[in-house]
Amino acid sequence: MFSIFKKYSKDGQLRKGLFDFLAEMEKNLEFFYVMDQRQFITHGFLTDVWPRVKDVDIIKQHESIAKYVQATEDFNLGLKAYKDYEAWYTGDLKNKNPENARKLHALKGELDQKLKGMEALIIPAGQDLEREMLKLGLLKS
Repeated sequence: MFSIFKKYSKDGQLRKGLFDFLAEMEKNLEFFYVMDQRQFITHGFLTDVWPRVKDVDIIKQHESIAKYVQATEDFNLGLKAYKDYEAWYTGDLKNKNPENARKLHALKGELDQKLKGMEALIIPAGQDLEREMLKLGLLKS
């Protein structure tokens, strides 16, 4: 009898994790569109649900999802590096020189390039996840 409860509990956790991951992807796509439209990077992408679903077989079998996660983590690291350098640069008048300004500009340029590629990674990953959720009967077409 307890094995039945464990199975339903496990299925419920999987279901919730997949829906949360899909919702996170959709929110990240929205973040991309806002930042792209405004041409201003306001914050990083969400990656909170990834640790809960990274070991699920249907997630691991899709390279598009792995690329999406890697790109969001890479973008977030780039944003942190840019923000940290910007704070250091503006924090002391001694740091404001042409060389440091060029480096700050280069970090911003790299971040802008990373942002440009995000749509092409988020959409296929979301489509693959939706396809798998359809196969599992979690979504209806």
